[in-house]
Amino acid sequence: MSSKTSVDMRWHKEKHLDEANVLRHPADSEAWKEFDKNHQWFAQEPRNIRLGLATDGFNPFGNMSTSYSMWPVILAPYNLPPWKCMKDPFMIMSLLIPGPQAPGKDIDVYLRPLIDELKELWNDGVETFDASTGKCFKMHAAILWTINDFPAYGNLSGWSTKGYMACPTCNKDASSRKVRSKICYMGHRRHLEPSHSWRRSKKFDGKKENRSKPKELSGDDVLHQLDLLSTYRVGKHSNNKKKKRRPEELNWVRRSILFELPYWKSLKLRHNLDVMHIEKNICESILGTLLNIDGKTKDTHKARQDLKDMNIRKELWLQHDGSTYTMPAACYVMSKKEKKEFWKFLKSVKFPDGYDSNISGCVSVDDGKITRLKSHDYHVLLQRVLPIALRGFLNKDVSLALIELGHFFQRLCCKTLRKDDLEQLERDIIIILCKLEMIFPPAFFDVMVHLAVHLPREAMYGGPVQYRWMYKIERFLCKLKRYVRNKARPEGSIAEGYIIDECLTFCSMYLTDIETRFNCEHRNDDGSSSKDEHVLDIFSKNSRPFRDGIYDVIPKKDFDMAQWYVFNNCEEAEPFLQEHREELLKQAIVNINDKHREQFPL
Repeated sequence: MSSKTSVDMRWHKEKHLDEANVLRHPADSEAWKEFDKNHQWFAQEPRNIRLGLATDGFNPFGNMSTSYSMWPVILAPYNLPPWKCMKDPFMIMSLLIPGPQAPGKDIDVYLRPLIDELKELWNDGVETFDASTGKCFKMHAAILWTINDFPAYGNLSGWSTKGYMACPTCNKDASSRKVRSKICYMGHRRHLEPSHSWRRSKKFDGKKENRSKPKELSGDDVLHQLDLLSTYRVGKHSNNKKKKRRPEELNWVRRSILFELPYWKSLKLRHNLDVMHIEKNICESILGTLLNIDGKTKDTHKARQDLKDMNIRKELWLQHDGSTYTMPAACYVMSKKEKKEFWKFLKSVKFPDGYDSNISGCVSVDDGKITRLKSHDYHVLLQRVLPIALRGFLNKDVSLALIELGHFFQRLCCKTLRKDDLEQLERDIIIILCKLEMIFPPAFFDVMVHLAVHLPREAMYGGPVQYRWMYKIERFLCKLKRYVRNKARPEGSIAEGYIIDECLTFCSMYLTDIETRFNCEHRNDDGSSSKDEHVLDIFSKNSRPFRDGIYDVIPKKDFDMAQWYVFNNCEEAEPFLQEHREELLKQAIVNINDKHREQFPL
C-alpha cells in the first residue's frame, strides 16, 4: 500500500463517525453492517478491502453508426473517505472485455479470471506491505455489490430483465400485464396498507386490488430457484440453443458465476438498480408525453384503446367520426400555446457553471424540439426544472403528482440520508405512482417507471446513491474512450493508456513541488483572498470577470436587496445588526423583521 493512501484505507473504522439513523457512506449501510456481522474475522482487520464491481459497454470510436461494444470491468474500493471514494484515481480496471460484440449472457466466461482471484483474496488473502505502519499483513477482499444499468443487471445476475417478470426485486410476483404491443407494470396499489381506500377503487385498472406486496427473497430463496434451472454451459456450445423456459425456471437464464464467491448468497444487496438510468427514462417518458413528441410520447392511439379495454377513463377513448378516429384532449398533454411557452421557459433557464451541460442550448423554440440531452440533464430537469416549469401549464392534479415525483428523487439523491426519511420516501413513492396511474395511460408504466418503488429500500440497504449509481462509472468510461489513438486496436490503446495513467497517478502523489492532478487549482479558482486588514471580509475574495464590464444604474429595489445581502453576510456588521434589533425589540414593534431591514443602518 502507498504511504499516501494506506491511512485512508482504515478511515471507515478509525475516523468514520457512526451516527445513528444517518447514512453518509456505505459503511453506514445495513448491507455493510450485516456483512461485518456474518464475517467477523473479515471485519476485525480494517485494511481488508470492500469493493463494488461495475461494468458497462461503450463504443470506443464515438461513431454510433459503427457497431462496436467493449466492456471494462471496474472495481471501486469503499474503504476510502467520501472525498476519495468513487474518484477516478482510485478506481481499478480489472478486466477489459474486447469487442466488437457485447458479451451478453456469456460474460461469465470473461469474468472467470477475476472470480478466481477474488476467491483467492477471500480464502487465502495476499501478503501486503502497509507503508503507514512499516509492517506486512494478510489482506483479504470482498465484493459488496455490483453497479450496472438495467440490461447489464440481467447479464451479471442471470435474471432476464425482459418480459412479464422483468423486475428482479418483485421476482415471480411482478404486477405486469399485456397491453397492445407492450407489457406494462401497474398495480402499485398492492404496496398500500390493506385498509387503504384506493385498494377498493376501480379507477386504476377497472378492478379492485386485494393482493399483498411482493415478498422479499433471501439468498437461500434465490438459490432454491436456481436449483430448478436446466443445466447450462457457459460459452458457445451447440446444446445452448435458445429454448422456451419451463414455468418453474421463472425468468432465470443461468446461475451467475458470482455465486461461486462463498459470501455472495448472504449479501443483503447483490445488484443495484441504477438511479441514473431510472431517472433518465422516467423524465424522458414524462417530457415525451407532456409535449406529445413523436416517437417519445406514451399517449398513442393504442394507449387510448388500452383504456377502453380496461373500461376506464371513458372521456379519453378514441372518438369515431365517420372515416377517422380522433383523440380527445388529455389533461396531461400541453396545447400548442402552452408548449411554446414551455420551450421559452427552458430556453431562458440558466445554471451555475458546471451544474449542467447547457440545457438551453438543446432547446429549439421555433421547431419545438429538445435534442442532445444527456442523462445528467434529465436528472436536473426532473428534480429542479419541471417542478417549477409545469406550474400554470397543467391542471393541479397532474402538476402536483409530477412535482412530488421530482421532490422524491431530489430527497433520494441527497448526500446524507436518514433512515426515517427513507421509510417515508418508501411510502411516498407508492402514493405518487398510484396518482400517476390515475393520470397517464397504462403504456406509460414500463418497467423503468416501476423500479422507482424499490429505490428507497435499496438506499436503506446500500447507503447514499452517489456510491452506487452509474454517473461515476460513465465518466470513467469516457476517460478510457479518450485513450483510443489506434482505431485498429482500440483495446490495446486503452490498456496502454490506462497503465500509463496509473503510473502517473502514483507518481503524482509524491510530487508536491509541481502542479499535479492532486494539487492543481480548480477550474474556476479566482486566486487567493486579499490580505488587506482594512477590507471587509465579504469583499476580500478576488474575482475574475468573464468579459468586459457593462456600466448601468441599479434600480433602488435591487440596490436595497444587494445591500441587505452584504449586511447579513459580513461578520464585521453582525454586532451592529444585533444592537439595532435589540433597540427595535424595546419598542415592541410587531413587524420587527421588516422594520429591521428598512431602517438599518440609518
